[in-house]
Amino acid sequence: MPGKFQPNWESLAQYEAPEWFRNAKFGIWAHWGPQCQPEQGDWYARGMYDEGSGQYNAHVKTYGHPSVAGFKDIIPTWKAEKWDPERLVALYKKVGAQYFFAMGNHHDNFDLWDSKHQKWNSVNLGPKRDILAEWSKAAKKTSFLSV
Repeated sequence: MPGKFQPNWESLAQYEAPEWFRNAKFGIWAHWGPQCQPEQGDWYARGMYDEGSGQYNAHVKTYGHPSVAGFKDIIPTWKAEKWDPERLVALYKKVGAQYFFAMGNHHDNFDLWDSKHQKWNSVNLGPKRDILAEWSKAAKKTSFLSV
């Protein structure tokens, strides 16, 4: 889509961070999605296929061999049933965060919103919730800046 910037360094060099961001000293980024379900660290959807790695060994022990139970089989187990974005964002604000960001898509190509370009998303699979919409609503309610 056409926008303010072109996909090149010269164009991107024209970007200036907004004043609120330059002055903010502390922010929180929610790096949370189905890759967290196995509780084996970041890049799980990659590491679980790296034979001999800690993530691979934990995956085999818990779910079976990745050729039988792959990352696509982990996603339905991620339900987010205890996730409370309003409580979390209020806590972030209470501890002094001046801004909040949420991850929209991790390296696994799983969208955390009601994606119109693919069905591999949190509304169709896993928790069946629009994670980004809920984060956004909570952040706006808590008076974080909206960009």
